[in-house]
Amino acid sequence: MRAAPASAFVLLPDRGDARAALPAPERLAAVATVLCVHPRRQRDALDGWLAARSAQRLGDAGGEALRFRDGGGRECWRLYLLPDSDFLAWDDVAAALPDAAGPIRPAVVPALARWWRRLRGARRAQALRLRVLRDADGHCVLLADPAALSPLGLAQARRIAAGEGARLDEGADACCCLASAADAARR
Repeated sequence: MRAAPASAFVLLPDRGDARAALPAPERLAAVATVLCVHPRRQRDALDGWLAARSAQRLGDAGGEALRFRDGGGRECWRLYLLPDSDFLAWDDVAAALPDAAGPIRPAVVPALARWWRRLRGARRAQALRLRVLRDADGHCVLLADPAALSPLGLAQARRIAAGEGARLDEGADACCCLASAADAARR
């Protein structure tokens, strides 16, 4: 198993700015485990959170997601509900956001859209565990670590990533029961 990268800390601006329409970091952190899909141009998954200025909830037969857009209206961050997520916390966050029009994925030739995104390598997917801390000055700090997913969560993350045409970072995909079974099989 690969070593997990260090946590990413992101200092958030005061809630009185243009980000006030976004969910509070504490509410996002309560969801805990999510699949984060973001553009590859971002150096890490939390760059999209920093750029976000608006959020909407999305949902169709493929699953539930929160879509975040930057000041220019471009999608910069998307979080997906997984079986490993806290469903009640997710409902709390999603209920406060407006519904987006239309399905999560484009209805027009979805296979072609996935192929084009894969060809460009435009998106990256990572399972993250979100947490929040307060620094010594009382500022809110969002923290994200790679999340180890259950077998069901990993299967769903793979389906979502494939549907998004995104490369799934599976660096932290083995939960303790899978690792134990693999060790026992090797012995």
